[in-house]
Amino acid sequence: MGTIQSYLEEYGGYNFVEKSLCEIDGLILAHLSYYVYDNIVPGIEEICPAVSTDYIMEHMDEKNFVSVTWEVETNKEIFYKILGSRRFRNMKVNFYVNDIDKEKDLQFSAITFILGNGDIYLAFRGTDDALVGWKEDFCMAYRTPVAAQEKSVEYVEFVARQFCRKRNARFYLGGHSKGGNLAAYAAMCCNQKLKHKIGKIYDFDGPGFRPDFMETLDYASVKDKIIKFVPKESFVGMLMQDDEENSIQCTLIESSNIGLLQHMPLSWCVEEDHFVRVESNVPERKILYDRMNQWIYGLGKERVGAFLDNLFSIIEITEAETLTDLRTPTPERLKKTKLVRNAYRDMDEETKSILWEMTIMVVELLAKDQHERIQKWKLIERTRSRMDELLMNGIKGDR
Repeated sequence: MGTIQSYLEEYGGYNFVEKSLCEIDGLILAHLSYYVYDNIVPGIEEICPAVSTDYIMEHMDEKNFVSVTWEVETNKEIFYKILGSRRFRNMKVNFYVNDIDKEKDLQFSAITFILGNGDIYLAFRGTDDALVGWKEDFCMAYRTPVAAQEKSVEYVEFVARQFCRKRNARFYLGGHSKGGNLAAYAAMCCNQKLKHKIGKIYDFDGPGFRPDFMETLDYASVKDKIIKFVPKESFVGMLMQDDEENSIQCTLIESSNIGLLQHMPLSWCVEEDHFVRVESNVPERKILYDRMNQWIYGLGKERVGAFLDNLFSIIEITEAETLTDLRTPTPERLKKTKLVRNAYRDMDEETKSILWEMTIMVVELLAKDQHERIQKWKLIERTRSRMDELLMNGIKGDR
């Protein structure tokens, strides 16, 4: 089984006229939204001509290259491999947005790719290293729509207006993690005329929507266009996801990682020009997912909101702006430990109870991941021992 890289090696020589957009292209373009294009790709307020991929590669900042902190070197390598391939080399790029507003709990980033055959792909960035983005993700559990969802609709309709003279323009929307949620939301809420021009909406392991909120959305009009891919053990894509008819349906796929790490798209297994499907359509951790979702719904919106306000007020004491900041102990941050402890002590008992219930479920999830890693390692060791044994027996036989 291959990966994005093997797909590029096999199909990177075909342009989009010779081979139309497929689901792996959808993920590649969604993944490109995580790179930092500030002062390189024109923004929506500039209304400037789109730039070429050559221009982007020449002007990328090596010190501020990608907005995520995982697999940085691999991300650099794959970036140049994508934009250097014949398939993606001739596309144009425009309308880059990267808005972060702590006051509005907003983290929104999107970019538009104009493919060589004239198709237009709008990619929405998922949650990156900024804590404000993670707070906004949590807010989806009780406050909808969140600011990024509203921005996604505005963005899609703005870009569509720029191409209104192209009568045959075909739009595709996509994103990974929160970006997948934004792509689905924008498709359901944009104007009806634009809905007809949308080819497909790719939701790559994005969280779902509260059932009561889903009932307010126009899912029926784009139901057949939304494709949601979820790794069989991933967690993010199953949040607020259920089996109801009006819920976005999932396609389970294989990943070379285990547990929470399956959320990383570079680990998804590819065969030719499609993802490797899982035979069962039931996630391996469905019982845990269902328990987590029922717990979220059971708390009620007001209790979830109060809990999150308390939780992030404690995080704000550390003055951390990113997950990296939060994980990096500095002398200044360590001095605030007492303030954090006092803030926890002053929490009401219900908030403390919710915090510990959530902690227990996360620990249970991590413990399951660790157990599976150990089992996988034992299998590798047994296979290795057996191979050594067979090799030694073969050597003895030759003598």
